[in-house]
Amino acid sequence: MKSIGIIVIATLLCAGCAAVDERAESLLGQADAKMISEDYTGAIAAYAEFVEAQPRHAQAARARATQKALERLAASRAASQAGSQAVINRALQASDATRRELSERQAETDRLKAEIAKLRADLERLRNIDLQLQKK
Repeated sequence: MKSIGIIVIATLLCAGCAAVDERAESLLGQADAKMISEDYTGAIAAYAEFVEAQPRHAQAARARATQKALERLAASRAASQAGSQAVINRALQASDATRRELSERQAETDRLKAEIAKLRADLERLRNIDLQLQKK
């Protein structure tokens, strides 16, 4: 009877361990799947949950390392996006400045064209006066 009790207790303990391992494997599988699908925020959270639930699991070190790498990747992407936005903002400012300068240059060109037309008209008048004086 005593040996049957020990066997039952051992079986229950092993079943409990198997359930814990199945849950841990499930968490790890979910984290890996999220990483593969590029849901890095979800993967980071799932790896953290796995490590918190099973800190001594054989895969815990890999999960911690992957979590840290994904955190660095997410931070790098955020910095890159912020940098890209800064470049875009500078380009837009430069574009606005270029448009203003172009507008100013266009106004100056129009003014010079009008002045050229006036000078041509003046020159034509002077030529006509000169021709009239030569005829006399």
